[in-house]
Amino acid sequence: MRSWKKWTLSLTVIVFVMLSLEGITGSAALAAPKEPLSVSQLKDGKKLTKPLLNFITKALDLSKEETSLLNIDLFYEVDLGGLPTGYTRQFVALFYHSEGIELVLLASNADASKIKLLDRAQSSDEGSLFVNTAKLEISTNKNQIEVWTQYPFRASYTKAVLEWSSNKLKVISHEYGDPTAEFFDKKKSLLRNKDILGLIDLENSEDPFYPSAYEGNYTLGAPTLVLAHQKALAIHKKNIKAAISYLEYGFSQYSYGYGPFGYSDGTVTKEDFVASEYDSYPESRMSLNVYVGIYNDYGYFLSLDGRNKEAKLVLSNVIKLVPTRTVAYLNIADVEWTLGQKTAAKEHYKQYIKLLGSKATSIAPKRVQERLKAK
Repeated sequence: MRSWKKWTLSLTVIVFVMLSLEGITGSAALAAPKEPLSVSQLKDGKKLTKPLLNFITKALDLSKEETSLLNIDLFYEVDLGGLPTGYTRQFVALFYHSEGIELVLLASNADASKIKLLDRAQSSDEGSLFVNTAKLEISTNKNQIEVWTQYPFRASYTKAVLEWSSNKLKVISHEYGDPTAEFFDKKKSLLRNKDILGLIDLENSEDPFYPSAYEGNYTLGAPTLVLAHQKALAIHKKNIKAAISYLEYGFSQYSYGYGPFGYSDGTVTKEDFVASEYDSYPESRMSLNVYVGIYNDYGYFLSLDGRNKEAKLVLSNVIKLVPTRTVAYLNIADVEWTLGQKTAAKEHYKQYIKLLGSKATSIAPKRVQERLKAK
């Protein structure tokens, strides 16, 4: 009797376990589809590689050149459902061919000894669906697949959503975007409205991709520096720190397109203003004289803020760039006098007087003569 009870109990446990496993399997089948995984990352990826590549080559009649561009890393296992009878796995492949980039949907049995082409997608009424396999993101949601790609060396992208309906890949949506182009559009609008604070906020809040690939990186540089200078002049008597920050923002914006980046440490050169055959939009460069006029004010503003060592670097650079910049000699002499460098200051005061010529008596501040006479 006891043996019978043990046997009955064991059978009950086995049945319970089997029913539990069946419940788990059933729940898993209803779960959300797994995210796409590159074939090269699958446990049996090496075994799948050759049959998948061979099938694509033959089924789509690829040339040798097109075949050489096939990359197993761009083959993904997906689960969009709608498999034909006798097939248990699905794969999406993206590859280059003579007319662009194409996506194909495949079905296979467990070891890919049997493969079927389900459908292929290349373009829509809006243009190419897939633009660059080097920057690619794929995701799935039930029977839909989303493919996001970005253009080479640009921020522009395309995002396509396709739906598999057991016999057809249908384009559900297809959109383009370009955040860097949008960034420069915003900048252009703010510049047009002379909104220096808005421009600075835009610079601090957004970091555009590949800005040097866009026209705005060059054509908006000089106008931005000019506006920053105008705003700095208007505010420097009330808020010298804000005036300096405006100019530093303006210099950096111009530098992104053409340089020079050494405006703060006094390493700007005349060569920085000479266009070369490799320049983008050379007509948008700022002339040396216009730049130096703004640059001199920057050095002067630094001195007003008590940053005399920095001011001397800038003003020395101004004189080196344009030796005839009269007011620069006054500015640097004042800085040197404040720093206790009286001998150097007197030499620059003398040069200032010399450049003024006959106008010196009416234009030169009284402190110039007083300091020249001082021991």
